[in-house]
Amino acid sequence: MPRNKNPEETIQKILDASLKLFCEKGFDETTILDIVEEMGASRGAFYHHFKSKKEVLYALLERNYNIEEHQKIYADPELSGLEKIRHLIVYSLDGFHSTDVQLTQMMLNLLREPQALAEHVKDLRGEGVLELQKLVEQGMKDGSIDRQDPQALTELILLLLDFWLLPTVYPVSDEVYEKKVLMIKRVLDGIGCPLIDEKSLAILRGLADKYTE
Repeated sequence: MPRNKNPEETIQKILDASLKLFCEKGFDETTILDIVEEMGASRGAFYHHFKSKKEVLYALLERNYNIEEHQKIYADPELSGLEKIRHLIVYSLDGFHSTDVQLTQMMLNLLREPQALAEHVKDLRGEGVLELQKLVEQGMKDGSIDRQDPQALTELILLLLDFWLLPTVYPVSDEVYEKKVLMIKRVLDGIGCPLIDEKSLAILRGLADKYTE
């Protein structure tokens, strides 16, 4: 393939080729050689943009992530800290819900691997945590969230919503998954941080139908 002066176009071709192969052959059976042959490129073109298949998979899932929408929620002066977090939860769940089921299932299966799971846990302590903590602190200032340790509450929210609910970490049936969601709601409500409302409950139930046992 001729040298592409537009890196975004090359990245798009890698993602398109990878998605096609992941869906046809599965993530484990697809090799980087398969991907570069599918797009008619060299290994160098692939490794210039991605270090591994796993990075490609994360990039595919992030296609539905709209940074502008998130920034708009963060900056909305009409929303309390609690309302902003609720909006972000619903927005993220909606994106997860609309992502290709097979692709999302591959991502969940990847998290069965110890290294990938360890990296996911590390992500829970990354930059996104600081942004969430700012909203938690805002909620405490405006009274929408009860005053307590903001860092501990932020970590608790992430552990409950972005770890304990992972069906690949804790495999459960639809019925048990819903009980877990309701338990999380009771816990957060009980400590004065009522994040899970009816809208997010409905989306979580839809996810349970797709991704639980």
